[in-house]
Amino acid sequence: MTENDKTYRLHIDGNLFRRQRGLLMRLGALVHGKQAYKPKPGDEALLEGLLNLTDAIADEAHDQHGIDCLLDG
Repeated sequence: MTENDKTYRLHIDGNLFRRQRGLLMRLGALVHGKQAYKPKPGDEALLEGLLNLTDAIADEAHDQHGIDCLLDG
């Protein structure tokens, strides 16, 4: 590791993350096939969890590494 490497210390529920990733893969396949999205029970909670995960990554990037991920393009 070099001085510029960034280390993140997130606590991730493996089973939940697996289900969230599955939802993203399903959404990606629908977009690729230009198909309509039909939500399944629980999708809203999984998406909310993914938004929380990206917020946690951005918060840690800012707090620990001085990177403002939410504003930098």
